Amino acid sequence: MQMPTSIAFLLLSTLLLSFTFHASGLTLIQLPRNKRTLTFRSGQQLIYRNSLSSASLPPTLKTGDICLLKTFPDPHGQYDDIGIGVYNEESMYAIRILAHHNSELYKTLEGGELTDEEIVYSIFSRKLRAAQSSRLSLGLPSPSTDSYRLLNGEGDGLSGLSLDVYGPTLTVAMSSAAYVEIHKETIMRCLKDVLECEDVVWKRTENRLMQDGFVGEEEEEVVVERKEQNIILENGIKYYIQPVGSQKTGFYTDQRSNRELVSGLAEGKTVLDLCCFVGAFSLNAAVNGGAKKCTGVDSSKDAVAAAQKNAELNGVDNCEFIAMGIEAYMKDAISRGLEYDIVILDPPKLAPTVKSLERASRKYHALNRDALKLVNKKSGGVLMTCTCSSAMSTMNGGQYFLNTIQRASLAAGREITLHGRSHAAACHSTSPLEGSSNYLTAALIGVAAEE
Repeated sequence: MQMPTSIAFLLLSTLLLSFTFHASGLTLIQLPRNKRTLTFRSGQQLIYRNSLSSASLPPTLKTGDICLLKTFPDPHGQYDDIGIGVYNEESMYAIRILAHHNSELYKTLEGGELTDEEIVYSIFSRKLRAAQSSRLSLGLPSPSTDSYRLLNGEGDGLSGLSLDVYGPTLTVAMSSAAYVEIHKETIMRCLKDVLECEDVVWKRTENRLMQDGFVGEEEEEVVVERKEQNIILENGIKYYIQPVGSQKTGFYTDQRSNRELVSGLAEGKTVLDLCCFVGAFSLNAAVNGGAKKCTGVDSSKDAVAAAQKNAELNGVDNCEFIAMGIEAYMKDAISRGLEYDIVILDPPKLAPTVKSLERASRKYHALNRDALKLVNKKSGGVLMTCTCSSAMSTMNGGQYFLNTIQRASLAAGREITLHGRSHAAACHSTSPLEGSSNYLTAALIGVAAEE
């Protein structure tokens, strides 16, 4: 039986398309043109495995391979360009798109005969320079701030990599995708060439790498020209940082604008900074805000020691830092009748996944209940309460977190109002299509005086 002409043409078009782009050095992956794939054809960077047809995957394809993405041809032999991406055979994110079809970068690379490493270098160097330009438009760096997020994963078009800049000489890279580890040597070379910084510290986000199917040997942080300690500047305040061997990057730049907000409320006020880490909220309130007194509490003795050193570095004598679990501190403070005009509650991530939300909400409830009890009863005051858990920040558009705070206020017997919500500093850019990247929420809660 003779094959219909339209089907024969479609098969021939597919074969020719595959041959053409294998010959150019890029492995072709073809995707169906349907509603499911519309999002990444429209700019989303993460392609889930269930969006792929197994028939479109070449048998030699492996994790870390760079691939060309197009739709299957229609009956007229027409297809849509999608972009250039990187494949992962283990992750739920089967492909991370690194250059979409409507970009000049795609047009430059799509027809060239380049190796995977040359393509990775070209993409990363172009996007690093774009990120630098973007931060300059935000006024970063500035005379008062030399430390900020330079590259923020999907927000800057490079899913799986974040970069924090600490002054003119130090960059901390945080890897969370298998392809980033596979192409690390090329990416490191690109960082040194484009950023021209003296020191680069490479850190792994191990749990996310495991989710991405990467199981490598435990590796020391990669450091170029290591310095023992750096002094950085944020909002005009100096900090010692030591990112090697420390928590995350050694300093959280995502709360910069929220610290500035607190400092604008702090004049003449008493401030309690819970989970203070290296003392940044306290120091903003004291140095820039003119707070009467600040008390920082953290369970980590190392963090408290760093906070004390930072206070000394800035000539501050009205901040005290206490090494103690915040739950124990709050219970003790409540029993002693201590009160504060401003309370900041910035705990670590309590809900790493949606499945852990219910258990985490009970923890957030208890912490916020006790924090509200410590707000000045005679004159009222302010609670800035934060969550850095994406699941908590994004559930029901963020209402889940606010509902938790409201229930905590009822348990505390305090009347509250929401003055506003804010998120990570502007340098922590996000993709409009990647809502889960809005991980940080800071709720500014007004707490009424008790009659």
